[in-house]
Amino acid sequence: MIKPLLTVALLLLVVSTNAQEPIELPKMRDPLVNKTISPTDNPRINPEKNYRINPKHNWNINPAMNEGINPEKNKLINPKFNKDFSPLHNHSINPMYSFSLHPLSNTTWKGYYMFDKASKLTGYLVIANQFVVLDFDDKGTWKGYLIKTSSNTYNYFNLQDEWTKVFFCEDSMVGFNLFDSTGEWTGNYAK
Repeated sequence: MIKPLLTVALLLLVVSTNAQEPIELPKMRDPLVNKTISPTDNPRINPEKNYRINPKHNWNINPAMNEGINPEKNKLINPKFNKDFSPLHNHSINPMYSFSLHPLSNTTWKGYYMFDKASKLTGYLVIANQFVVLDFDDKGTWKGYLIKTSSNTYNYFNLQDEWTKVFFCEDSMVGFNLFDSTGEWTGNYAK
């Protein structure tokens, strides 16, 4: 009886250890290999060089200047009022209930890789549905989530459904750039 229990325990340990290993980046989605997806090397997707994708210069994509994409002004995109967008209330978009949404335990997850300004992998953005994207760090810890706006930007919420005033804007190509509450590019981006 003890031998089968030890075998099961060892198998569970191996499975849980394998689930937490970092994901190997596909070469086409690695900005150190594919320079076209790196804002450092491609001015078209760098908000410091392309003002169309910079919320300091384009009010349409800045929630401080556009009430339609500001969750404090638009209750439709605020999870405190629209519970469908809240992983706390909608278990189908909560990775604690829907394990297929966890990037390190599901090899077929859909979403983006997060990078810092030096193109180092910092985390994962997992598409939960057409409006909500989940944010995980590079160790697989769930940190928060994004809600899509009508301008194809995303507002960032913490795990208490509070808007952090941080937001993502499309980079005009294949990903997103992350901006702080003042509309300043953080240097972080998703591909």
